[in-house]
Amino acid sequence: MYYLTQIRETIRIPPNRFGQPLEEVILDISRTKNETTIGGDVGMIVAILSVNEISPGRIVPGDGATFHDVEYQAISFRPLDDEVTEGEVVETTKFGFFMRIGCTDALAHISQIADEYFQMSSRSSGVLVGRESGRTIRPGDLVRGKIITATVDHVSMKIAVTMKGEGLGLKTWIDEKKEAV
Repeated sequence: MYYLTQIRETIRIPPNRFGQPLEEVILDISRTKNETTIGGDVGMIVAILSVNEISPGRIVPGDGATFHDVEYQAISFRPLDDEVTEGEVVETTKFGFFMRIGCTDALAHISQIADEYFQMSSRSSGVLVGRESGRTIRPGDLVRGKIITATVDHVSMKIAVTMKGEGLGLKTWIDEKKEAV
């Protein structure tokens, strides 16, 4: 889920930042430019921690800035298929619910909640109800799910989870099963 990642890139230092400590300037520019961005190979960059390497600056004709090849250490979030994760239900819809995992949300489609059919309650808005059991899911509930699909590209991160399976579902459902055994 979270990884310590080494990232290499070229950073442009504008002339108005000359004279300031180079490492601080590079950290500031890297954080502003890259934190919360998504890259297909690293996932979402959550935080840039430190600068490991800074090359001597290059000057490009027609640009007063210097360009430095840098390597920095970052924490990134990258979901993996079949990973079990816990989170909080943040939104319910007629087609399922979204749970917060890490720094993003994942979708649990109604067909992936349980072996019974779930639908929106006619009495309470924002509540999914199981047709046979009467079990409910509402925002704020804690759930455990397994990632069945995680797609990360340079623009977005799409994650689908299932709650079907042993040890998955709402925390209260899991506790009920434990007590029954």
